[in-house]
Amino acid sequence: MSYRVFARKYRPQRFEEVIGQEHITRTLQNAIKGGRLAQAYLFVGPRGVGKTSTARILAKALNCQAGPTDNPCGTCDACIEIAEGRSLDVLEIDGASNNSVESVRTLRENAAYAPARGPYKVYLIDEVHMLTTAAFNALLKTLEEPPEHVKFLFATTEAQKVPATILSRCQRFDLCRLTPGLIASHLLYIAGEEKITLEQGAAESIARGADGALRDAESMLDQVIAFCGTSISAADVHQVFGFTPRETVLELARALIGRDTPAALALLKAQSDAGKDLSRMLADLIALLRDVLISKVHPLAEATDESLLGAAIPQEKLLVLLDHFGEAEGRLRWATDKKLQLDVAVIKSVHLLEEASLSDVLDVLAALRVGGEQNAMPVRSVHNVSAAIAAPAKVPSPPIVKAPEPLERVEKKTTEVVEPVVSKSSVTLATSGLEPESSDTPALTLESPQSRDGSDPWYPVAMELAADSPLKFGWVEDGCFTGRTGNVVSVEFPASLEQQTKTLFWPQGIRKIEELLSARLGVKITLECRFSGAELPVEPEPERPFAPDSKQPAKSDSSSQLAEPKTEPAVPAISPEELEEFKNDPLIRKALEIFKAEIANMPPLTP
Repeated sequence: MSYRVFARKYRPQRFEEVIGQEHITRTLQNAIKGGRLAQAYLFVGPRGVGKTSTARILAKALNCQAGPTDNPCGTCDACIEIAEGRSLDVLEIDGASNNSVESVRTLRENAAYAPARGPYKVYLIDEVHMLTTAAFNALLKTLEEPPEHVKFLFATTEAQKVPATILSRCQRFDLCRLTPGLIASHLLYIAGEEKITLEQGAAESIARGADGALRDAESMLDQVIAFCGTSISAADVHQVFGFTPRETVLELARALIGRDTPAALALLKAQSDAGKDLSRMLADLIALLRDVLISKVHPLAEATDESLLGAAIPQEKLLVLLDHFGEAEGRLRWATDKKLQLDVAVIKSVHLLEEASLSDVLDVLAALRVGGEQNAMPVRSVHNVSAAIAAPAKVPSPPIVKAPEPLERVEKKTTEVVEPVVSKSSVTLATSGLEPESSDTPALTLESPQSRDGSDPWYPVAMELAADSPLKFGWVEDGCFTGRTGNVVSVEFPASLEQQTKTLFWPQGIRKIEELLSARLGVKITLECRFSGAELPVEPEPERPFAPDSKQPAKSDSSSQLAEPKTEPAVPAISPEELEEFKNDPLIRKALEIFKAEIANMPPLTP
């Protein structure tokens, strides 16, 4: 007897032997047992997953001498003839070569005749999407109302090319790709039956290379046995099919995450010189980066290679790399020089990792805000960061702060909003450079936690949100709880803060606030914001007599709540060259572009 390849020798002959398609085989078995057989079935799926095999098993189940049965015997004449493709009642037609309207008309005429042996005449049309439009139209009426003894079984890899009028007359079954684990287990089973030593790593490598197609995996096993004989290792599989070992892919990923471009390019050159499949290598790299991303989102208890790589790269950068290499994979598929395309993709990926993202800029600005509070420089929103951005630049001076304004200008700003700098219990007039004279001096006070009763659910939530994201949501501390109606909590803000809700962060803040309020109150809460509140009043500046020949202003009345202004140290002057270097700093330009800001209140230039 001539040799039979594994794809034919181990082709499933019963529903129980179909691998990975239990959702389909169980439905068909129940339909047969319940007598709920449709006139037409459409099997859809990628190559090598069992479409035609499932259709043949269904034909056996219908025409078996013990049937119709959900478990065909496989030994009767009808089952053997169907398995060997010589049954007169089961006609297999290739849709690619019999796609004309004349072929379908002949099929329709022959369908009127009774079956030769079994109870049903079955037409199995493979690649049915290859039929012409005229052929489909000729099939419509017969497909909708066929003779009682006729069943149609269709198989296709491209269901979108089948007309909707045909689809609506069929029961559709979508076969899925097989997982590498299922394929590897089946390969090990075949190796055991054939008395072949197959390493687990070799079976897994073949399974990954088969890309979900069991028939491809069986053919690959046939090929590697011809190369190696009865003992197969993972290295043999890599050598035969040009696969890249997992350790090499890990090494490439480490070089990329470590920004080691020369090492990554040297590794690519070595793999190309060894004749490896660069397209498969890129696909393995994308799969590895995907596993690294999943390990960051859903970390496992034990340490893995993926989790170790994930600890060295932020999640946002992983998403950028996956998008970049996904686009590169599409270009590589049609490129004549694959190594050139992959080299360019690797170099660009390192540049993408080195670029500052929006989250990086926000983190820097948040850190600058914390440092700025120590210098009494409030950074309350993204519109007030121009002075704070100066820290990363090479300016030989302390962080830039606003210079004190003349006293007469301060007296004219009694309507400006006073921003809390240190805490809610004491207010510093940061815009005018005034500070309390001492800790014993009473100061303007806002509502503090001690002054709020337990019926105010807003204040602790606002404090928590402002502490988590001070740069984006620090301003919510200025809101006042005005009441609760049912599941609606009302909060009032000063009208000047309404502009803060125009940023991209505010919808995120609303969701976070409602989650915190719902958790605190035990019901689903909706937040209602009003921006009609009055601005925080500024204590009028008391009159201060000045001595004609004195350098210091006279002390104010002891009943005043504010101390006299203190002059801050002068900001050192900078040279024009230093100013130009500061303006051309990449981070400064990027931040100004993102926030559409301008540099203001620069220190004076040296002559």
